Amino acid sequence: MRWLSWLTQHQLGRLVSAVAIIFASIRCYAWLNRLLPPRFDFTTPLDTAIPFLPWTYHLYWSFFLLLLVAAWQLRSDEYARSLRAVLWVVLVCFSGFVLFSAHYPRPDVDTIASPFWREEFRWMWGHDKPGNTFPSLHVAITVLGTRILWRRRRSLLWILWATIICLSTLTVKQHFIVDVLGGALVGLAVHTRVFREKASSPDQAGEGAATFGAGPKRSSR
Repeated sequence: MRWLSWLTQHQLGRLVSAVAIIFASIRCYAWLNRLLPPRFDFTTPLDTAIPFLPWTYHLYWSFFLLLLVAAWQLRSDEYARSLRAVLWVVLVCFSGFVLFSAHYPRPDVDTIASPFWREEFRWMWGHDKPGNTFPSLHVAITVLGTRILWRRRRSLLWILWATIICLSTLTVKQHFIVDVLGGALVGLAVHTRVFREKASSPDQAGEGAATFGAGPKRSSR
């Protein structure tokens, strides 16, 4: 279809479709978050020891900027494959929310000293309930997006950005440590499954090896 081709082949179209997918995922995410009661408690002593750092709030939300950067940077064929990977990540994470439903024990928003950060968290926690923790969808898509961007252009910026986002899920008290580990594994596994298909020929195998140095080597001729 012509409109679908435009969405993937033009940068503006990729941005529009990325925003639409983000919005649709948030709606489904919110519905599950309201529906599922907690059945597990993943709190560990290390979770308790991690400090609550309200100033990392915007680092946490930079996740959405990372997605838009990826949509802008990728070629049309890369973007189409990336959409399929994102849908797989969403499906796996939503299944995890249902099977391992847990609620994160958030601190009392009124204990935040700064009025600015207090209102920021009051808004976020008012819209985002404490469920949907394992595996972290935030982390899974961050890891997936970073590996895709790394294929496009090897830059330590992507790794640094992704690390900051993943750590911020802990410091804004949105996720348990096991959620972060689970989300990272989901992102890595889906990337390997979806993008390794491209390395089915000797010429393409070398391209797969460029992903963080992993994958099959180019065959010698």
